[in-house]
Amino acid sequence: MTLELHATPEEVMRAVEALQRFTQTRGVPEKIIFGLALSLEECGSNIVNHALRHDSRKTFQVTFDHTGSTVVIELRDRGPAFDPTTATERKLQACEDDLPGGWGIQLVRRYMDEIRYRREADVNVLCLTKRLAPDTGAKSLFSATSHNQTPKPQTDMPLKILTLKAVGDKNLGAVTIKLTGSLDTATAPDLERQLTPILAGPTKHLVFDLSELNFISSAGLRLFSIARKQLNEYGGQASFVSLQPQIQEVFEIIKSLPGVATFKDMAELDRFLAARQQAHEKKP
Repeated sequence: MTLELHATPEEVMRAVEALQRFTQTRGVPEKIIFGLALSLEECGSNIVNHALRHDSRKTFQVTFDHTGSTVVIELRDRGPAFDPTTATERKLQACEDDLPGGWGIQLVRRYMDEIRYRREADVNVLCLTKRLAPDTGAKSLFSATSHNQTPKPQTDMPLKILTLKAVGDKNLGAVTIKLTGSLDTATAPDLERQLTPILAGPTKHLVFDLSELNFISSAGLRLFSIARKQLNEYGGQASFVSLQPQIQEVFEIIKSLPGVATFKDMAELDRFLAARQQAHEKKP
């Protein structure tokens, strides 16, 4: 299966959705579908952002192939020569709170078994290979699209953002943001727009409810990191609640969990805040 795509975030996510359908119909396990989709999102976004510099007139090509026990994703673009396999693995420093870049290739390395790059004339060719175990029968994380439907021209991986401000004296300045769907290169700008006035205001505690977030890439992780950093600068805190297993794994891959306040559910968070409030009130 081959797609010719324009250099936009929306086209990257259209390719991700097509890959999800392609692998789902072939019985690829759910967890592997997630890793394949995330790897394609990271590599496709890198092409759009850096090789083709968001020029929607330019195009790049993505091909999927499933043969025997392997899935291969090939990406081709006519940007400047760049071999991502030579990128040095980034090390997280103690208390580091920003993600300016460099995490995408680390995520790809974690989920893919082989990454190969070559230059053909003026074309970058990047091949991602995943070897499959003999597992079958997977349910997609991303959409409920029927196997018999024709791929749609637009992505079905939207992001729903619900913002709730706490009321009452105890939680004054607290905001909960519930994210549903996919936080990726196409949807991250919408969350960034909604976060900007919240972080500029009197918010002291920002809670991200991720119970219904089923996909995240480094574009979304970057926003979480920005929020944490800005809140920490004036004594605030960002907490993350109800991470689904695949989201938790992404956090762990890039070592974002150390120092990050994560909670199993809202009840656990409430108990933590109550205990902290009591400790504060007991101080002389």
